[in-house]
Amino acid sequence: MKRKNTSINETQPSHNVDKQVFNAAGVLLQFLASPEEVGDAICLIRGTMPPGVVVPLHKHAEVELLYVLEGSLEFFMAKEGTQWATAGMGDVIAIPSNVKHALRNRSSLPVTLALVTKSRLYAFFRELAKPFDPNQRPAPLTPEEMQELFEVAAKYGYWMASPDENAAMGLSIS
Repeated sequence: MKRKNTSINETQPSHNVDKQVFNAAGVLLQFLASPEEVGDAICLIRGTMPPGVVVPLHKHAEVELLYVLEGSLEFFMAKEGTQWATAGMGDVIAIPSNVKHALRNRSSLPVTLALVTKSRLYAFFRELAKPFDPNQRPAPLTPEEMQELFEVAAKYGYWMASPDENAAMGLSIS
């Protein structure tokens, strides 16, 4: 019996095409490769930040590697000083463990990112994520949703800056 030469793509089903989109505090997420699928403590998540969305100042033990697929966003890392920087398509943002950081999309277009991180941050995002209805436009967080973000972050031991600390660096989270 002669065996056909096949590539990995031909022998493995594509799981990324039908991944459900979730809304996690205003950021749209697709969980592309879970720690269970990978068989290790890492994961791959696709994130889309609609215009005007901010990720408040926070920190956690898990490293994050963000690769900008489309658009551009501003990011802040305490280790980089007090200035915001911009990352565009093809740029990588490496966020080390326990470094205060924040993200914002002040452009008029969505920003799409690939995120590689650890299983604990994956679990945090899964807990926070709500199914996203593509027929509804993403809206700013309600006070209840902001409260939930802070409660889930506290459950995982993540530090979140106060509304005043965020305002001092140009982020409105109210």
